[in-house]
Amino acid sequence: MKRVVAALAAGALSLSGFALIGASTASADSTTSTTLANPIQGTGNLPVYLNVDTVVGGGGTGVLKAPIGCALTNEFYVGQTVVFRMSGVNVGSGGTPLTPANVKSAVVVIPGVTTPAPMNYGNHGTVAFWTYGWNTTGYATLGVVNFQIVVTTKAIPAVTKIVKFRRGAKVLRRRVFIKRAVPSATFTYTQTGLATPSQLTLNAVPAA
Repeated sequence: MKRVVAALAAGALSLSGFALIGASTASADSTTSTTLANPIQGTGNLPVYLNVDTVVGGGGTGVLKAPIGCALTNEFYVGQTVVFRMSGVNVGSGGTPLTPANVKSAVVVIPGVTTPAPMNYGNHGTVAFWTYGWNTTGYATLGVVNFQIVVTTKAIPAVTKIVKFRRGAKVLRRRVFIKRAVPSATFTYTQTGLATPSQLTLNAVPAA
């Protein structure tokens, strides 16, 4: 059984999903290739960038007992809690961090779970980001869990001001833009294209 401890690859783009990834050097979860694939975030301009990983949550006993603190991993036993963590930047609004001020909704979509789970924004140590804890008890499907994280941003209105200027004897006024409006949009993180050992994987609890 794999015991790879790794962050899920970072990146975000539109609902079309990720491009396949490759590598020029071999590693535990890479595919050696002479031709580099597209970046995991895609090749177009990114209006939103998402960084996603998973850690094992606290609680449990025996083999299910989690380490002290948040251990970064993509390998879990049924019965453990998968904590999804997400942070990001709204590039379209000038690089603003994703917070409740500019995010309408952030949810985790898990295959076989009917209702998307809302992520919560809060403090973790001296920083804040988005999280959701999924208790896997009773989840019937083993192997790779092809979850998605779907983020919908809030529309940001334009910022304008009135400036005065002279034209001959007349004093005229004109409205100018300080910041252009940024429309609401939806973006999705997926594991598409990642090597299997880097994807979230759920394993049966080993027999005693």
